[in-house]
Order: sequence, then structure tokens, then C-alpha cells
Amino acid sequence: MSDSNNLIRLAEEQVKTAGEILARSFHDYPQFDHTLPNLDVRSKKLPEIYEYIVRYGIMYGEVYGTSSNLEGVAIWLPYWDAEITKEKAYKCGARELNYSLGLEYLKRYKTIAEFEDRCQKQFANFTHCYLHTIGVDPKHQGKGFSSQLLRAKFAEVDKQNLPCYLVTATEKNASLYQHFGFEIAEKGIIPETNVPYWAMLRKKD
Repeated sequence: MSDSNNLIRLAEEQVKTAGEILARSFHDYPQFDHTLPNLDVRSKKLPEIYEYIVRYGIMYGEVYGTSSNLEGVAIWLPYWDAEITKEKAYKCGARELNYSLGLEYLKRYKTIAEFEDRCQKQFANFTHCYLHTIGVDPKHQGKGFSSQLLRAKFAEVDKQNLPCYLVTATEKNASLYQHFGFEIAEKGIIPETNVPYWAMLRKKD
């Protein structure tokens, strides 16, 4: 674990805690209204999903927390090495997660994942930093922790003159990202779902 721009970089021993925080943060996220409509099942499965995502970020990208208390967590993946191959995914526990989630979830999620991949290739098919996930524990929301996570990373990427890309499913989040220089590349509803999306790009100077 190392300090970077007043953040901490997460390690394997923090995967479970970070996964639980992100699960609480994203419990009401529109994507999961589609993939995990049963709220009891959602509460049970989201920590498993986010533990996998955090582990993947640690192994193949960068995962930062606001402090040792992990009020908030951000996962960044480098686009030039961001393809989630089956081999990489299995190393992070995807095989076990897939069994736990079941075929219906995987079918619903595949629709979203393939569409978001299409957006990224269309709007950011060049070297950039990909903000895969950012979330703050509900009890700490509204205290500036999302801004802390974003500012710290932007201080780094701006020195490298790198653009950043993300997709969000809420207008509230889109407004926050616009405040930090992101522009909306496209917005709408993901086909075959009721999930809204904002594909957003923060251009280099």
C-alpha cells in the first residue's frame, strides 16, 4: 500500500472491505435494476461482484482509496491494457463468480457490457485512462470524497497529457463529471434494457 496524491493504493488484503463499500454505493444503480432486479439477491451478490472488480483493478490497473478508512474507492484501468480477457478474469475469480451469479445474470450483463465496449471503442479508441468504477460509502456521500478521488488522479494524468473516459448510468454522476471537465460523447438508453447511459470523455489539452 502506497500513498499517491494523498490517497492510498489498495492491496489484496483490502479487497473484501472495498468490495463491500462499493456494493453499498451501487446498490440502487440503474444497471442492477436490470441485471439483479430482486433486491434481496442484489444485496447478497453485489459484494461478490465488486470484490472481483476490485481484485481485477489491483492486478491490472490501479485502485485508490480516500484514506485507510476507505470512505471511497476508485478503479482505473489503462486503455492500452484494459481488455478483460478470460484468462485475466479467471485469475481474479471470475469462474467462481459466474457460477454464483448464474446464467440469467450473465445474459443480462452481457448486453450492457458489449454495448459499453462498443461505446469505448467508438468514442475513445486511443490511449487514455479509463475510470471503470468510483464509489463512496453512502454514510460518507456528500462530503467531497468523490472529488478527492478524481482530483488526485487528474493531477497525474494532466501531467501526462492523457484523456480520460467513463460511462455512467445516472444524470447526477454525469453532472459531477462535467464539473471536472468531462464532455458527453453520447447519451441514451442501452438497447434491450431500460438502463440509461452517458459516455463521457475528458480531453487532453
